[in-house]
Amino acid sequence: MRLSIHRLGSAIALGVALGAFSLPASAAPPTTIQAEEAAHPRIVAAIHHMQEALHEMQAAPDDFGGNKAQAIHDCQVAIHSLRKALYFRLHMDDAALDRIP
Repeated sequence: MRLSIHRLGSAIALGVALGAFSLPASAAPPTTIQAEEAAHPRIVAAIHHMQEALHEMQAAPDDFGGNKAQAIHDCQVAIHSLRKALYFRLHMDDAALDRIP
């Protein structure tokens, strides 16, 4: 039993060393903004809807009972959080995320 466990361990180590257990090239994560957006269209749509709502709130003449400023802030934070989720594989910093249209 001990010998077969040793052989199994050696086989696994050899397989890892030779790349036998690596992910296929097609499973590699997207590495561009466009690829990430294509892979997650619902997140992209949510960002666009939130941006539209943000613009509507900013343009509204009413302050909605004093809640407008907080709603605008919360919407901006939510958009930023969605961008962080969408582009996390790209290792973008906060300033770069905020420059994406």
